Amino acid sequence: MSVVDEIKQKLDLVDLVSQTVKLRKSGRSYAGLCPFHSNTRTPAFYVFPETQTWHCFGACGMGGDIFTFVMKRDNLDFGDALKILAERAGVSLHRDPQQESDSKRLVEINQTAAAYFNYQLKHHAEAERVRAYLRKRQINSLSIETFQIGYALNSYNALLEHLKTKGFAVSDIERAGLASSNEDGRVWDRFRGRLMFPIRNRRGEYIAFGARALSDDQQPKYLNSPDSPIFSKSDTLYGLDLAKDVIRAENLAIIVEGYTDVIIAHQEGFKNVVASLGTALTEKQLSQLARLTKRYALALDADEAGATATERGLNLARQALSYKNAPVPVGPGLIAFKERLDAELLILELPPGRDPDQVILENAETWRALAQNATPLLDYYFSAQARDLDLNSAQGKSELAKRILPIIAQVKDNVQREHYAQVLARRTRSDERVILDQLRTFEKSDAPLRVNQAPRATPLKPPAARYDEYLIALALHAPDYIARVDFLTPEDFNDPMLRQLWTTLTRYNSATAAFDAAAWLAQLNSATRAEGERLRQAAKEIQFEGGEALRELEAAAYRLRLQRFQNELTQLRFLLEEASAEEQVELTQRVILVSGWIATAKRALDTRTLLSAHVSRRP
Repeated sequence: MSVVDEIKQKLDLVDLVSQTVKLRKSGRSYAGLCPFHSNTRTPAFYVFPETQTWHCFGACGMGGDIFTFVMKRDNLDFGDALKILAERAGVSLHRDPQQESDSKRLVEINQTAAAYFNYQLKHHAEAERVRAYLRKRQINSLSIETFQIGYALNSYNALLEHLKTKGFAVSDIERAGLASSNEDGRVWDRFRGRLMFPIRNRRGEYIAFGARALSDDQQPKYLNSPDSPIFSKSDTLYGLDLAKDVIRAENLAIIVEGYTDVIIAHQEGFKNVVASLGTALTEKQLSQLARLTKRYALALDADEAGATATERGLNLARQALSYKNAPVPVGPGLIAFKERLDAELLILELPPGRDPDQVILENAETWRALAQNATPLLDYYFSAQARDLDLNSAQGKSELAKRILPIIAQVKDNVQREHYAQVLARRTRSDERVILDQLRTFEKSDAPLRVNQAPRATPLKPPAARYDEYLIALALHAPDYIARVDFLTPEDFNDPMLRQLWTTLTRYNSATAAFDAAAWLAQLNSATRAEGERLRQAAKEIQFEGGEALRELEAAAYRLRLQRFQNELTQLRFLLEEASAEEQVELTQRVILVSGWIATAKRALDTRTLLSAHVSRRP
């Protein structure tokens, strides 16, 4: 995990902004008066807790994440903001041997606790009901040992005292997430009277626990270790240490939700199964699998998947899309992630009302068949989106096309894109030419980037998701043309590090007669220099020259700007549904303004696209 990601994980944007701006709840977001421009009497400044982003829909139109907020608020560059937020989050910018030693200590504490819990499960009289529960769930003794399943005694400090006898300090036990304390200095076991599932990282190190309640009056039903220096729930997949070799061998990872689902799957011979710790699946979790396979099957409950379009995947959608601050449906987000990771995403639909462990125990061959015949994501999404529509009616056909066409437009492969356009034409019993014409309207403003085939280490192969990286690489490739895109502002960049790079790049370019990339890099701080060097290397792979390089740079700039305003328009429409009458006035004015900017950017982009097409046709 990068330092930036660790800071974002540990700090809450709503809390930080609340110290400067008086916020009030507004639907799923928070609204207040913008601190960055005056002459406003209505709340146009919004903070989105789910995505940890902010945006002003008033006069200034600025937005970003926790880094950009501090940079704007305190007039700092990225490096200084990084230092301030790292200190606030308790994150070290420079890892040292002491920190590594501390991490090993926390792993050792968790491993000792796992052995203790496992012993209590097997030998303590109080655990008899737990042993009975495991027999009922058909979890055998080998699985108990393999996964080191245990039991936490219903005691105030049994584990605490045991760990103290092993020489561990109370402060370290608490940092490991195994103890809690209050202001009076009282310390007690975090887990009491619960079935314990040790959580190990990819290397098999014990980093946390998941604890299941054993009675209805115990709440919550599942209690996880808190995030710690060695554990981040959003980064971790349960069972990966045992599944990784089989996932690589079978070229397929099956992702479920629960601990028991993984345990039963492995017990019955399906060892390529991991779990998302009962949370919405995240891009970081899928990235853990990237070196093992490019094929992922999500095991989804049929009822929930059909009715809610897999709401549990919403977190993945938001992170995978280039605009992380816009509420979006699951489908496009998953498609964007599929394209960006170059992955094959499959959906393993379970029989109604059945969990994976139930399916496996009832009939292992049923599970095997489900895995072998998992539905490709796009095919699943077609079916899911059509379930509530009457495709015999004109309205139902039109609605399905509206839902599906934006998804098809994000598919990079021309053959696949045309295939799914044909499928949509058949499903709606429409003329294929009409569907293809509508599809082109989506593709027109989101054309694929024309770049040479560079290694994945460069940012030049994603779909529209990373115009920001591509633009900077183009600028470094053809610095003589940087002034031609000076209409871009830092707000056009979502990524705070890229925003800082662009700011320093344009500032340096305007101050020097001859651009020198090495001299520009020397001006960067350590936080941004590595990223700048990566993009400089990417720039060397670009083959556009002269007027073609200029058109490509301008087109990338307008795509980036168009992307920004389209994202903002999506957000505005979402906010209008929940805004008060007073707020709607200012938000509506912003919609009109942003719509005008979108039209201008599209016209500029169309002009450059036509020019490029004309040049490419010349003999």
